[in-house]
Amino acid sequence: MPTELDRIDRKLVEYLQEDGTISDVELARLLGVSDSTARRRRLRLIEEDVIRVVAVANPFKLGFEVIAITGIIVTKNMLQQVERALVKMPHVRFVGVTIGRYSLVIEAWFRSSEEFLHFVTASLAQIEGIQQTEAFQIMRLSKYAYDWGKQ
Repeated sequence: MPTELDRIDRKLVEYLQEDGTISDVELARLLGVSDSTARRRRLRLIEEDVIRVVAVANPFKLGFEVIAITGIIVTKNMLQQVERALVKMPHVRFVGVTIGRYSLVIEAWFRSSEEFLHFVTASLAQIEGIQQTEAFQIMRLSKYAYDWGKQ
């Protein structure tokens, strides 16, 4: 069941996306509600797993020279096993099950081309059920957004 968000919840999410450190007092002022209402709504959205307030890192600024999106074709009855193996890998930042050409799409960050090459030729090669991979190296981040709700 999707969580129903009213206008205040949507605006609260929007403000938190702009600044996750905003205080309940400031949120209340912007939303036109009491401090306790702002705090209660923020906590409810977090507790119901509707939102998570986190820092979003720029991988290039952190010394990761290679950011790669990789499409993976998996033997059909091995999808969950491959998915679990990928989720455990420290370089992998995102794993998504897809419909279409690829069974899975992953995003992974590497400090060097050598590290990326080892990941593709050794780490991925060890996972039983992977039939084929196609990697795309990101050369520049033009947009890397996690915003939602601005309409």
